[in-house]
Amino acid sequence: MASHRLPALCLVASLSVSVLPALRATDDVSASSPEAAIDPGAVKNLEAAYPQPPAGKERKVILLPHKERGEEDDFQVELVVGRTMVTDGINAYRLGGRIVSRDIEGWGFTYHDVEGDLQNAAQTLVGGPENPAPRFVAGPRTLIPYNSRLPVVVMVPEGCELKWRVWRADAALKTAESR
Repeated sequence: MASHRLPALCLVASLSVSVLPALRATDDVSASSPEAAIDPGAVKNLEAAYPQPPAGKERKVILLPHKERGEEDDFQVELVVGRTMVTDGINAYRLGGRIVSRDIEGWGFTYHDVEGDLQNAAQTLVGGPENPAPRFVAGPRTLIPYNSRLPVVVMVPEGCELKWRVWRADAALKTAESR
């Protein structure tokens, strides 16, 4: 089977608003490829069903390239919420919080809401020469099923960023051994 890859940055719009062992991040492809097409139903669903952000939050939207229904089973989308902060260049930083899935009543769709403290980063305490620089500090992350027919909508606290990538399963399934 030929290897198909998704663009890493398909379309991310701000409207005002533990890697799995069998998965790997996909690489870029030409924007002119068939996979780069956005499903018009995803845009229609965004306008009709998804709520506007509450006060203090921004609505981030990802429109995934169209894939046929059978193909989507081999893909997942990783969502990573965080902030760009000045760090010392030595220590590891991490933000708290969690990503919660919420149902949209009457539609059968879900959107994701980020809860918790994304202002204060926890860090290791390693000493050494400092190299202050702005860096993306990750907070909560999650894997969700790939569905190109619906937008991925995430409500994040103002000032936070949403980064994402697509993971693809290996073509071959392996059999576990009994021990």
